[in-house]
Amino acid sequence: MTPRERILAAIEFKGPDRCPIHHYVFPGAIWRHGQRFLDLAEKYPDDFGNTNIKANTYPSLEEGQDTEDVIEWQDEWGTVWRRLRGYTSGEVLRPAIPDWDAWRTYRFPPHPPESHYEDFAAQVRQQHPEEFVMVGGGGFFQHMQHLRGPANYFTDLAEDNEGVHELADRLVEYNLYSIERYIKAGVDCITFGDDWGAQDRLLIHPDHWRRFFKHRYALMFEPARDAGVHVWFHSDGWILEIIEDLIEIGVTVLNPQHSCMGTQRVGEIVGGRVCIRTDIDRQWVIPYGTPEDVVNAVREAIAAFGVFNGGCILHGEIGPEVPFENIEALYSAFYEYGRYPLDWLIQ
Repeated sequence: MTPRERILAAIEFKGPDRCPIHHYVFPGAIWRHGQRFLDLAEKYPDDFGNTNIKANTYPSLEEGQDTEDVIEWQDEWGTVWRRLRGYTSGEVLRPAIPDWDAWRTYRFPPHPPESHYEDFAAQVRQQHPEEFVMVGGGGFFQHMQHLRGPANYFTDLAEDNEGVHELADRLVEYNLYSIERYIKAGVDCITFGDDWGAQDRLLIHPDHWRRFFKHRYALMFEPARDAGVHVWFHSDGWILEIIEDLIEIGVTVLNPQHSCMGTQRVGEIVGGRVCIRTDIDRQWVIPYGTPEDVVNAVREAIAAFGVFNGGCILHGEIGPEVPFENIEALYSAFYEYGRYPLDWLIQ
């Protein structure tokens, strides 16, 4: 099977030859392990062209890295960020919309020209016809936190003020502009990512989530589902109470932090209904467990999500603190235990 065929078969429960694999690695992990890691990733490549590894290898090992431990920059939306060297995300230092007076004159950045959407998927298909084409659908919950600052934004939600509704509706409209054009261009999947959970609960009450967010997510998912394009949704933390809602409004690939909710428990809810991009426990098992612990976590995830003629995309995040032997155990286990038929489950 080509990578695209394998990924689609897994998402649609149509019998892939093995669980597709998706690597995600922080720059600091690449810097720590160097060429040894890059060689390992080539030995056990993923089905997405190792794109994240290639992106986070810059600055290259030969060129060296930034020397500052703390890096600050301003994004295209006007938010000023700060992060530690070696990571890909950080924290808001100065929000773009610090108060609602600033909102009155605030302008969203312009969309790319129409030619961008017209050329995007055609170019990928011509150059890499075996690749699964996925594009971002735009930020929403977390993006509003970034624009307002987290403390301001959660106060906005609690007060249910007019501004937070205006901001949300404008973002939905802004995102739909690109979503509809990417769908027309022929992509396979639209991706969304919002971290909705703390360690043991949702960040806001599930009823509030349903009142404010659910219908707005549904508006962004609807054009994709109507066109047969898959909807991929990532969320860290505890989201158990809204998994059913996400499936109901059109998510076909869900990437939850299932270990904090219980992998088997999540599997009982989603098994055979939505494809899971796994999140092998990156808080404890991958960085601090033994290689055997890592392998057992991979087996547990496949048993929970991948026994439905598909339904499982294998992924485990690699941070700077992860020892090399655990990365090797993770990647080799993906290949060893992810192949169909899963004979090891009945031995």
